[in-house]
Amino acid sequence: MFSYNLQLAINSLKERMSLTVLTVVTIAIGLGLYTTVKTIGYQSSQIPLPHKSQNIYLVQMDNREITAENIDEPMEMVDFTYKDTINLMELAIPGVSQTFFWSTYGILNVEEQNITPIRTRGGVTSSVFFDLVEMPFVYGQGWDKAADQSGQAIIVISKLMNDQLFGGVNSVGQTVRIGTNMLTIAGVYDDWENTRKFYNRSYGTGRPDNYFIPYSYALNLNMPRSAVFDCWAENASISRSFRTKNKEQLLNSECAWITFWAEIPNDELLTQYKQQLNNYVASQKSLGRFPREIKTYVTNLDEQMAFINANNGYIQTFSLIATLFFAVCLLNAIGIMLAKFMRKTKEVSLRRALGAKKFTIINQYILEVIIIGLIGGVLGILVAYLGLEGMMRIRLYASDYTMRLEDIVHYYQLDTVMIFQAFITSVLCTLVVSIYPIWRLCNIPPASQLKSQ
Repeated sequence: MFSYNLQLAINSLKERMSLTVLTVVTIAIGLGLYTTVKTIGYQSSQIPLPHKSQNIYLVQMDNREITAENIDEPMEMVDFTYKDTINLMELAIPGVSQTFFWSTYGILNVEEQNITPIRTRGGVTSSVFFDLVEMPFVYGQGWDKAADQSGQAIIVISKLMNDQLFGGVNSVGQTVRIGTNMLTIAGVYDDWENTRKFYNRSYGTGRPDNYFIPYSYALNLNMPRSAVFDCWAENASISRSFRTKNKEQLLNSECAWITFWAEIPNDELLTQYKQQLNNYVASQKSLGRFPREIKTYVTNLDEQMAFINANNGYIQTFSLIATLFFAVCLLNAIGIMLAKFMRKTKEVSLRRALGAKKFTIINQYILEVIIIGLIGGVLGILVAYLGLEGMMRIRLYASDYTMRLEDIVHYYQLDTVMIFQAFITSVLCTLVVSIYPIWRLCNIPPASQLKSQ
């Protein structure tokens, strides 16, 4: 029976081929745009380090002056001051890993005269950082804890920098310059598809850091600090100068600018850690600091990404537009299907008069609609692929090609999840929009059509 209905469905599709094609194209275009936007949203919302994202925490303390506005949302709280960073690093709990980060920038160069210097972004951190973010290394490794304190001139560079400055060979042990300062390469890390650059709280995409240096060395050489400085009123007027000047004043100030992270493997240690934070703030209050109510936050990556995704107005707006456009396409498909099916009223009336059951006829047309949905799904995925390619090129153009294609391509890729979802959406939506045309066709009284013959 299935093969018979399938043959009837195929024959029906061939009749009035123009209407069949128009239905498929309408569904494919709507589905393609919808899948394009949903894929971008889906890929950009992926949680970094998903296997341990619940154990990686952003740590914050409210050190602001008493006149500051109230903040209830953890993601709006300020970062750490330098003195709090150093103090908390010394208050370690066994089993808890802590690190911190701030951004910098510089010009990388080598002794070879024919190698063009490269201006790029970098990071300042501690040795624990590489294990916490699970940095993949091609050559070498990160520096050890001793380099954190000693101010050793050491650097970890990206595979991109290694390819451009050293031709891709193992450069561990060789030297590279940042400005006029010579540093020894400790490791080269591989292309790192971090879905979001969470560790500096930008949660940005497509602009990776290309080197990392120890914090003690960066401070000794007064490397530029690319950060947001949340300062008390006494330092607010000169906060911009802290990027390159007034280092000692910054380090001893109440300016918050360092992002602090902890990897806490279980709830018991998390409870201890939160208590330690509160105890630390209480001890600092006795010294005249932290004038506000004790307020600390320990927020894991899952919670951070939930907040970021919920407040991503760009994706939400385009998702709404794509959904409405898809709905319009489906409404148009209803009209086209109605026009196509209503031409078969005499045929259906004759079959019913000869004893065909309504259920049998409905099954035939549902099978026809499923075929339309599958074809529309295939074409919709093709449209989505082209749409994603176009969106990726637009983003590269908008960035004046300061981004690399390799750094953003994974945000514009269809994976098996999105392809499967596109097929299911296409078939289900096609079935939904076919309900009225099929119901209309199968509920016309046969006598009204046969009398006219």
